[in-house]
Amino acid sequence: MKKYILLPFILLGLYWSCTDSELSTPGDEFANYEEGTYSVDIDGIPNDFSEITNVIASDNASQINGSSLEFGTISITLAGPLLEGTYDQSEGTMIMIMNEDGAFLNISQTGGLLPFTLKIKKVNTEEHWVSGTFSGTVFDTASGENSVLTNGVFYKIPYEEGDIDNVNRTLKGDFNDETVDFSTNAKAEGVTTAGVISGENPDGIQTLSITVPGGISEDVFTEENEVVIMVVLGTSENPNDTYSNYNAVTETYLPVSLTINSIDMESNDPRVQGTFSGTITKFTNGVPGEEIIITNGEIDVPIIILP
Repeated sequence: MKKYILLPFILLGLYWSCTDSELSTPGDEFANYEEGTYSVDIDGIPNDFSEITNVIASDNASQINGSSLEFGTISITLAGPLLEGTYDQSEGTMIMIMNEDGAFLNISQTGGLLPFTLKIKKVNTEEHWVSGTFSGTVFDTASGENSVLTNGVFYKIPYEEGDIDNVNRTLKGDFNDETVDFSTNAKAEGVTTAGVISGENPDGIQTLSITVPGGISEDVFTEENEVVIMVVLGTSENPNDTYSNYNAVTETYLPVSLTINSIDMESNDPRVQGTFSGTITKFTNGVPGEEIIITNGEIDVPIIILP
């Protein structure tokens, strides 16, 4: 069966500092970096995503995107405008990295948000570029272990102002008969070792992700394929209110179904279309809570391919 390589969006933070003992100008701490640098160490191993960068800044959400020569990608999402400051996971700041080893997200195996810090150090509104740093912990979907991000940096990455194109994106379903729409920033992305379909609900810090460890193809996938549906239904007061069909303590899955009806890679608007359903719950130390039944799940989202 033919698998499709799906490549993701990318987003990052920014960094600069000065001391009382010396005068520092914006960018001095980036003296060892070339313009356009976008890189991070994963468990001490350098990863460079400077080949292609794409940053979008809007009032509702901002993204800093990058890719590597090996078709890896990195995506940091900021749930708001691109402004200088420090942001973390409690404010909905998310990171996703795709490379040959798999997918890395700051969502734990049990569904909680892992620590992630983004420092936007400089936003140059005249020349339209951003610089900053980031670090944190991510879950490696391939190994099932956490990895540590260090030395995350991007330097003078050009950005464009404008809303992220959410036209013709559908990712929604009925959760205990109540429709929740995750179509904002909805997309399909990944590599051959894992495919991820994800989106956000702008009414709160709510996200939905559907992960297929073996990659996405036109087929029907269930819990036997280790499909994981993860839904963050929390608020700014409780960002870890996460429901999933996967119990990390017992390594068991609640029943889910994902049907990929079509994957269009030939047109100017490559897309994935399908449906999903299943059962999710919030596990506390392996103990399931109240179950939520998902029905009428709809998927019609673009495939993110960096040029």
